[in-house]
Amino acid sequence: MTYSPIHVAEGQQLTDLVDTLERDLIELRQMVSVYDDAVTMPGRHPDVDPDGTGRRATKDPSRPTEIIALDGARAALREELNTGASHLVYAIAYVRGVTASMDRALLRWEGEDADHATGGMSS
Repeated sequence: MTYSPIHVAEGQQLTDLVDTLERDLIELRQMVSVYDDAVTMPGRHPDVDPDGTGRRATKDPSRPTEIIALDGARAALREELNTGASHLVYAIAYVRGVTASMDRALLRWEGEDADHATGGMSS
């Protein structure tokens, strides 16, 4: 489901969105934990010939370091980690921005100086 400001306007409470974010972060942390282990190993491939007959594939001499370094499935994991990290930088900035904005509004509600409550931009 894609979230938008309309969800809050339709009556969904901000606390519900925060709860959803917390659950999603727990799931993301679990996925990152799995990735931490997976990126150090080669991807799992079926042990059959490429023609799909089901016969066992013959193997070249074992070169585990090369196999791990050149593994396409492992490279895909690393790419997703990099993409995820770049997106999460923005997510952190958004969450911190929301927190700071709410803090300024709360300061204003508490009667603090208007310049301080708006970050120095009085209207």
